Amino acid sequence: MTARRLTALGLLALAVWAAGCGRRAEDPVVARVNQRPITQRELWEALEQADNGEVARRTLDALIVRQLVRQEAETRGIRLDEAEVQSRIAGLRDYILAGTGLDFATWLERTGQTEEEVVNRIRLQMLTAKLVLPDRDRQAYFEERREDLQELPHNNEAVIYRHIVVASREDAEAVRQQIIGGGDFAELAQERSLDPITRARGGMVGWMAKGKTADAELEKTLFSLQPGEVSEPLRMQVPQPEGAEALERWRIVKVERHFPPQELTLEANADVIEEWMMSDPGYQLQLHEFFDNLRAKANVEILSPRYQALQEAYQQRREARERRLGAQPPAGPLLPEMGGPSPPPAEQNR
Repeated sequence: MTARRLTALGLLALAVWAAGCGRRAEDPVVARVNQRPITQRELWEALEQADNGEVARRTLDALIVRQLVRQEAETRGIRLDEAEVQSRIAGLRDYILAGTGLDFATWLERTGQTEEEVVNRIRLQMLTAKLVLPDRDRQAYFEERREDLQELPHNNEAVIYRHIVVASREDAEAVRQQIIGGGDFAELAQERSLDPITRARGGMVGWMAKGKTADAELEKTLFSLQPGEVSEPLRMQVPQPEGAEALERWRIVKVERHFPPQELTLEANADVIEEWMMSDPGYQLQLHEFFDNLRAKANVEILSPRYQALQEAYQQRREARERRLGAQPPAGPLLPEMGGPSPPPAEQNR
């Protein structure tokens, strides 16, 4: 499957997707103090009270907007292609592996998430993009950013790989024999590698796209290996300050994934295009207006007295919308409330 990035998770405007990932029925223990537990519920209650409840109000607002996005998609008859959802999840797995050195299950465990929660956020992201970004705008943006897209690893023949760096060829061969004998590459990297950057990630270096490196020997070796295979010892080029004595380093490499060459298409880069567009100031404005319109036309009833300020904010939006619509004369069929026509991409982000 096409490897792709998880998109737009860093955008403040789209933080709606990351909030309130679904409470579990049980009340698990999250910490112990001298054998006395602190539960998940206690943690939630403390978060609700933090910052005079502002964190909780923002989170509740995010949960409301998540529901509104789903309802708007249902109203407009928007459906997701399950194959596209699964392709994005597969791409996320690849980028997590390349970025952290962890498989998907371990990453979920360490970040305190479930696969269902992550999939639901991806679905919400995709629905929001379909509601806000017209197909014609996506196609135009894709054409404008072709050269930038061509530089991304998943649009090239590429590998994801690890290495273990040692001081001599003999050390590299000794480590290689340990791995051939059943040793775990990632564990040995953490124990033996002299590379402080990749050591903590089990030797994970990340992506290499074919033709994008000056180290011809390394590239030739990587693209000749099958996933799971380990190389012979390779001499490393270690840059040193001018006048310093050359530093000898050797390494062995292991390919985790190998991605064949593929055609550059909008479909294979839909999530990247969504991220770039939603980072564009013009589209961010449209996104904010879309969310504001959803809030303004919604009939939201907040039952907890603790969050009445949020109830009042929703009521004020609704009343302002009704006054605005009541003041406008009929002008033919109404356009969908998506913040008006799509603005062109901002020049500074091209």
